Amino acid sequence: MSDDSIKNEDELENEEALEVAEDQDEVEEEDALTEEEMDEVDDLEKVEEEPEIGAIMVIGQGEFTGSESNRGADDPGDNTLSEPQWVTRYGDMLFVTDRGNHRALVWNQMPEENGEPSSFVLGQEDFSDCLENRGITTTLDEMTSGLGDENLEGFTISKAEEDTLSAPAGIAVIDGKLYLADSGNHRVLRWGGLPSEDGETPAMVLGQDNLECGEANRRGLVGSGSLFFPFAIRSGNDKLVFIADKDNHRVLIWQKIPFGDGWNADVCLGQTDMDEREPNRGEFDHVTPDTLSFPTGVFYHDETGKLFVVDQGNNRVLIWNKLPSNNGVPADLVLGQKDFYSRTPNSGMGELKTCAEGFFFPTDVVYGRKGLFISDSGNNRVLCWTEFPTENGQLPDVVIGQRNFYENKHNRNQPNCSPCTLNDPYGLFLDEDLEDEEDPGKLYICDRSNSRIVVWEELPVTDTEDEYIADEDQPIFEESQELLMGSDDDFMDDDDEDDDGGTPKEIA
Repeated sequence: MSDDSIKNEDELENEEALEVAEDQDEVEEEDALTEEEMDEVDDLEKVEEEPEIGAIMVIGQGEFTGSESNRGADDPGDNTLSEPQWVTRYGDMLFVTDRGNHRALVWNQMPEENGEPSSFVLGQEDFSDCLENRGITTTLDEMTSGLGDENLEGFTISKAEEDTLSAPAGIAVIDGKLYLADSGNHRVLRWGGLPSEDGETPAMVLGQDNLECGEANRRGLVGSGSLFFPFAIRSGNDKLVFIADKDNHRVLIWQKIPFGDGWNADVCLGQTDMDEREPNRGEFDHVTPDTLSFPTGVFYHDETGKLFVVDQGNNRVLIWNKLPSNNGVPADLVLGQKDFYSRTPNSGMGELKTCAEGFFFPTDVVYGRKGLFISDSGNNRVLCWTEFPTENGQLPDVVIGQRNFYENKHNRNQPNCSPCTLNDPYGLFLDEDLEDEEDPGKLYICDRSNSRIVVWEELPVTDTEDEYIADEDQPIFEESQELLMGSDDDFMDDDDEDDDGGTPKEIA
């Protein structure tokens, strides 16, 4: 072989080696690019793994994962709850109605840590008691005094006394005095000031003739001074009193602070007259801007003069831009429905599906600098409008308790609750310093079926990109009168009404 041939072969080998090296460099560059891309993916995963914004404190449980009534004990204690319904603050004091234990708990100092014990109890003699009306009972023949229904004679029921409670709901401090909606006894109690000891007796009652009466509508006579399962009670300016009279399907307004037992209200919303009480004024499916069905929440914002009412049976919230001064005034704005004439759950999607624009059994409403908040109990969430809504059916901006607007399972269908989940949220309280505009404020949520109250400071980030995919096999929910709530936790039973569709029996 010639020297030229050997030289050519060497050059060819060198060229092949160079090509191999270049190929390896390209592969390495591709690998390097892949690693950069992987780093970006890792960064995204790290962002996704950042902890979700949740509540900062829990009351009634020792930790955020606890959800058992009375923390699993047979008897309640000074730091346990069972189905808390409403919460409010006044000065350094915190007040909570503890429905399942038929009591109200009071903290003399605002809790600062999870599960702090309360200072004293109302409605019971001590913290370990939990019986409705302290276990006191009576027979219907004693109460009816010959009203004529022989089928009820001898039937035993719980009996109200001046210092007992049955399924307490709304609670508020108005003009320095504590008011409490004693829902199961169909009355609102008022103390002479702020109570300070266990079992302290109230000084006045609304809805009844005296503190030892507890019949619905004063034995069936609905009027301006009667109540039937009163739920929320609020003021807003210490001059007015508002009560959501749930099973009379109306909201009552006292234009002056009451100062005697059974004091009559001045204005009612939802009915044309004080002696009417049928849902949606007797036309169950015919909902309008001036009708109500089982209202559970009421809130008055004194600064703007706006009045908010949670119309639970119609799955909506009504807003009056100006405080009504006459009976039956129609609302100006509706949320939860596209218009004033719709009433089905979740904007027509039914009780099993949810969306951003609808409600399923909403319960309470509050409004302040932090926003407008509505507890959407049937969907296990609280909805927030960061700016005041101006259009019917306007969509909320934030959801608390769910990852997005299209999920509605309690505790997100997980075995345990967390700082981010809810189960049947009820009463709300927005704690804001009105003199400090920089105050971020805190939202208190009665997480009823988790037997706790959760305190939120920072609002969560809502995933608005997820979309609901309709299931064509799932039928649309068709609502009937029998499915509406006739008491605070049970659906209405046919036996709860007469054939005229809403008038209470002589003994309710």
